[in-house]
Amino acid sequence: MNISFFISQKILSQKNKRLSGTVVKISVLSIALGISILIISFAISEGFADNIREKVIGFGSHIEVTHLNNNTSYENDPIEKIDLQQLTSIYNVSKVQFFATKAGIVQGEEDIEGVLFKGVDYEDSMPFFSQHLVKGRLPKANDSAVCDEILISQSLANKLNADTATRLPAFFVQKPVRQRMFKVVGVYNTGFSTFDKSLIICDLRQIQKLNQWTQNQVGGAEILLNDFNKIDTSNTLINNALPYNFAAYSIIERYRDIFEWIELFKQNVLILIILITIIAAVSLISTQFIFTLEHITTIGILKTLGCNYAKIGNIFVFVLLKILALGLIIGNVAGLLLCFVQSKWHIIRLNPENYYVSYVPIDVQILHVLLINAGAILLSILILILPSYWVSNKIKTVDALRMD
Repeated sequence: MNISFFISQKILSQKNKRLSGTVVKISVLSIALGISILIISFAISEGFADNIREKVIGFGSHIEVTHLNNNTSYENDPIEKIDLQQLTSIYNVSKVQFFATKAGIVQGEEDIEGVLFKGVDYEDSMPFFSQHLVKGRLPKANDSAVCDEILISQSLANKLNADTATRLPAFFVQKPVRQRMFKVVGVYNTGFSTFDKSLIICDLRQIQKLNQWTQNQVGGAEILLNDFNKIDTSNTLINNALPYNFAAYSIIERYRDIFEWIELFKQNVLILIILITIIAAVSLISTQFIFTLEHITTIGILKTLGCNYAKIGNIFVFVLLKILALGLIIGNVAGLLLCFVQSKWHIIRLNPENYYVSYVPIDVQILHVLLINAGAILLSILILILPSYWVSNKIKTVDALRMD
């Protein structure tokens, strides 16, 4: 058996540990707390990024193509579908779907609300809303006639006192003013108030008819990609393939404030990593010196018996590695357990107005957990090895034996 390992086990099993017993508990707790906080922080960071990105893309797409003359009034200049057919052959493009938007006013039992009607092809654009449907069903397109069925958000339904099967009159300000009657067949709730508060999903042909467009004219195209990480490259390729009077905008360009908020959140996680690393390092070094001082006589005896500096240093490295291992086990179990509880029951709730989600989202990545543990082990070894050998080398045998 390795003599350094054997002595380290004896040191840890001593019953009269004095100060070091308390210090060991504090060190294990600090390591466990640091590991669990890092696991939870990474899981929350990934959860926010994935959840918010999925919702923003669900309401739109990875890349949106519109007429260059379009302004912020939500009134689109028409685009011929044939002008966008070549986009499907561009690298990384998965799907192209068409849309059109139009501002309007809907009238409830007591109130009126300004809304944005988004006309879509019901067969192409419904998978996202089916995941967030809370009442009723999805609209069904009719091949022979324009469909009057619409999908509204829970917040709009509450404001208008509307439910499934409610018929809502809508008014469109143009010359002349147009009125349409729509039937609510479904209610969705994404928790993303930025869109939920005003967006109504309707048949694309309704917008085409109101604007007196042909069936081949649309307001724009939404492009879905195979790989989100290549969105900038794909956006450049699409812009190069478009006619001069069209423009493509990525989801990051259209909602830059949201994606900057996500990046800011990730920067906070980085600061947290630095602080936890400093605290863990100080805790381990303090524990090491306290162990050394309490067993300085043991070091003197071992030197008298002919033990070299490496073997003496290894004793305290083994002691602290066991403390590290215990802290890692407790920290991983606690962190993953808390992540599971939050992911399963959504205990911690949030205000969607401020955070775009109604609860703290969790997305545990195994790679992140492995990197956290590997980083903790590597950093701890680097922190422990040099001080251990330095202390054992500096203590003189005579001085150590006199302190008995």
